[in-house]
Amino acid sequence: MRSRGATRDLILDAVTIVAVLLMLVPIIWVFLGSIKPEHDIMSGNPWPTRVTFDHYIAIWNKEGFLTALRNSLIVGLVVAVVTTFVAAPAAYSLSRFDYRGRNLFSLMILGTQTLPAVAILVPLVVIVRQLGLTNTLTALIFIHLALGLPIAVWMLKGYIDAIPRDLEEAAMVDGTGRFGALVRVVLPLIRPALVAVGTFAFVLSWGEFVIALAIVSKAEVRTLPLALQSLFDPYQFSWGQVMAGGVVIALSAVILFFIFRKQLVGGLLAGGVKG
Repeated sequence: MRSRGATRDLILDAVTIVAVLLMLVPIIWVFLGSIKPEHDIMSGNPWPTRVTFDHYIAIWNKEGFLTALRNSLIVGLVVAVVTTFVAAPAAYSLSRFDYRGRNLFSLMILGTQTLPAVAILVPLVVIVRQLGLTNTLTALIFIHLALGLPIAVWMLKGYIDAIPRDLEEAAMVDGTGRFGALVRVVLPLIRPALVAVGTFAFVLSWGEFVIALAIVSKAEVRTLPLALQSLFDPYQFSWGQVMAGGVVIALSAVILFFIFRKQLVGGLLAGGVKG
């Protein structure tokens, strides 16, 4: 039995290592390509003959890149903050209150996640055009909120379900109202989950491409994914600049993870603990 358990652990470790390598190899390949001279990329040499940051300097100096970076930061930060503030009370309502239609509302929230963004792309574009919000960051913010809020509410509901009701009831016995129990008891306990949800919303908005491509055509409203797409110029094309742009886009998620890694891990584990 002990030998069988050791074999199973060895197989699981091997599968985990292979899965991690499959995820890391493309990332490492893109990063190495971003610091290679152009001739090294075209030659297929896996390792750079010399390290260069010319590709990063080139995209940094490209017209519109800094504007796209600013736009992505504005949209991502607004979406992250608003998603967190709206999802928390909505999740608390679904978790703690019994009212007619609650289960249907929960199913509708969950059901929205079965629809790919492409399936609702045409209606979204039509609505945005009718409202006169084409080529505006406001349209991107509202659409990203609509896409991210359902999963954020569902995630936070699981975290709140894991908090014993006795803690809130004890606070209310001491004179705290329902809103006070939410602010003083529940929110501090799910702080790691709030960070996880906010980070998830930011990363989702930061890397979104299809909807932004459909409603944004002006250069001054482009986000980073659209700026990266504009690097595919048939007359002046550089794989090194494209890879450097990909690294810049991915870097935000990496930085956020290292800043909030304790809260993110705590948030992911909190929903799985009951009582």
